[in-house]
Amino acid sequence: MITQAGSNFGRTSAEAHGREGAKLYLQDWEERADRLEKLAVGLRSEGVEVEWGVHDLTTGAEAGKMTQTIMDRYGQIDVLVNTAMEGGHGVFLDLREDEWDLSVARGLKSFFLTCQYVGEEMALKGYGKIINFTSIVADLGSGGAVGWGTVRGGVNALTYAVAHALGEYGVRVVALARGAMESTPYTEEARDERLLRLPFKRLGLEEDLVGPLVFLATSESDWIHGSVVYCDGGYAHAAATDAEHRATSFPLDRRGTRVLEVPRERDWIDTDVP
Repeated sequence: MITQAGSNFGRTSAEAHGREGAKLYLQDWEERADRLEKLAVGLRSEGVEVEWGVHDLTTGAEAGKMTQTIMDRYGQIDVLVNTAMEGGHGVFLDLREDEWDLSVARGLKSFFLTCQYVGEEMALKGYGKIINFTSIVADLGSGGAVGWGTVRGGVNALTYAVAHALGEYGVRVVALARGAMESTPYTEEARDERLLRLPFKRLGLEEDLVGPLVFLATSESDWIHGSVVYCDGGYAHAAATDAEHRATSFPLDRRGTRVLEVPRERDWIDTDVP
């Protein structure tokens, strides 16, 4: 079960789990129905078993209806991936009340409701995996993303709490935190600022999330519970390194011999270094 599947991260999750043979149920909101259907039809053409539906998961009635639809179709729900999010970057004093309300409703309340309704079915079965998408902005406290950061922080706290509430029934609950992404329309200045904190000198791609997404859905990750797993290229917990302290060549041993020669993910080595 994947929420807001028409988004970049919902699509990535659906494609990743579909390739692994999962039977999928995909949700999105009314205004994104065309994107949802396009994704589902495309997955079906690749042999993935998939159903989809438009549900307003900001209401318990719709969350319950969606859960029952899946149970009627498949008889069980093994994995829930919550990717729903709303809101973004902007000046704090310009943030409107309706924008705030929508961010909280879709980006936090819907997580609570799906965890509650789907989690109940998992608890009755004695096992399940809940993966909540979150963001490193929950930790960074960006003044330019107050709604976004607040809601993601709420998702983290919800994950910790629900993990304790459902863990005794065998349900595993984790959050997957993404960082600065290539798909975000940053200005050149904002992009460069983020690259200073990224040791691989590139922004994240949706494909970077595939491995962790699949791993967290399997029994091999059963001992990861009530945690936020960071998939951000090192962004969240790295300070920007001053230019004079950054490497300008491949590492050398004490004799001056080059000991490592592998291609960097982005060529930023000074051209005059022998």
